Amino acid sequence: MNSTNLSFSALPPINVPFRHFISACVFLMLAALVILVSGEESWLSRWQPSMLAIIHLFTLGFVSMVMMGAIYQFLPVIGGVGIPNVRLIANICHSLHVLGSLALASSFVLPNAIVRWLALITLAMAWGLYVVAVANVLIKKLSQGHTIIGLRLALLSLVFVLILGLLFVANNTGLFASYFIFLQDKNYTDIHALFGGFGWAGLLIISVSLQIIPMFHVTPNFPKLQAKYLPSLLFLLLLALFALPPSSQAGQLLIVSILLVFSVFNLSYLRLFRQRKRKVADTSIKFWQFAGVSFLVLVLFYCSPDKWLVPVLVEKKSFLLAAVFLYFYLISIIEAMLLKIIPFLTYTHLQNLCLTNFNVMAHLPNMQQLLLKSHGRWLFILHVLCCALLLLTIVFPKFYVLLALAVMAEFSWLLFLILRSLHHYQACLSSLENSENC
Repeated sequence: MNSTNLSFSALPPINVPFRHFISACVFLMLAALVILVSGEESWLSRWQPSMLAIIHLFTLGFVSMVMMGAIYQFLPVIGGVGIPNVRLIANICHSLHVLGSLALASSFVLPNAIVRWLALITLAMAWGLYVVAVANVLIKKLSQGHTIIGLRLALLSLVFVLILGLLFVANNTGLFASYFIFLQDKNYTDIHALFGGFGWAGLLIISVSLQIIPMFHVTPNFPKLQAKYLPSLLFLLLLALFALPPSSQAGQLLIVSILLVFSVFNLSYLRLFRQRKRKVADTSIKFWQFAGVSFLVLVLFYCSPDKWLVPVLVEKKSFLLAAVFLYFYLISIIEAMLLKIIPFLTYTHLQNLCLTNFNVMAHLPNMQQLLLKSHGRWLFILHVLCCALLLLTIVFPKFYVLLALAVMAEFSWLLFLILRSLHHYQACLSSLENSENC
């Protein structure tokens, strides 16, 4: 395991990240309910109000929720410095984020000025406090230079996403509509989505992967030139979208460049997995491989001329591209990470409790007991099923009920795995306390 220069002694309380992981699952269970009740109409266009609600339940409620919680853990491990008063800040940000995300999703389906204002204020407060707290750590001179630089760029991308997103919400309240006429240009919506997907989420995945893939999967390190320059290059390409709008020919070439740069990362980690020293069956790796191959297919699909595609794929192309990137790629990688992070955090927190009394180390569970391999395999099966049904539903909306049930099953199962690991933690904690009292 490559854990050089990593620190596990300043981790925040385990309930900080786990609260976010649990909430993320609940948000996607809620998204499944919205899919179920909104019917076939949602699948006519990605601009349908109910579809916008579903998309933001996925992006804000799941992707950003998990990443928010994970960064609380990654900063002290990778940088050696955690967020001061992390429990208080996490409680405030989490509560406001939950309230704001629910309000935003509701405002799409049931338009209401008060609900939109609630979403605007709570999300601005939640993410404003979060960005300041994380930036306060990242501006310091920390170890793990390339990873920290990538995290800084991811946070800066998040700022762009937040500014545009909050402007969209403010514009929809009607009060500032005359000031934000420029937001009617769909290019800004595309920039918002691209910065969210490839900047905030993508750069964060790249940066964290530089550490966790070699550490968890015993692979060689990423190539030094790639680790040093790829995050900065990707961020600069995203930044250029403000000068070269996505709808322009130059903007389209820029998007292709972004996809190709991101493909380098995916090809690189796929190669690293083939070179790993411990070649045992691992569901987490299957998630990574599924994500990487899916992204490469996405690039081919995006670059394919319309005349090569059947009419239904041309009609649904933008919808399919967004779905593949979000569900096939981002959620696959997040679940791959969670399969490793959940048992690792549980075990590490228990191990840290034993440092004052080595006699109780015998009561620690095996890490594989915290998340059984068979449970991880079932999660992967459910995920692949959801991916297939998602494609089917986009093309043939009448299958939306099956998709809703599959999404509910997948994230109910993931929630069960998280709660099961937390239950083991509580049980072991009680055993350790009893052993110390003996």
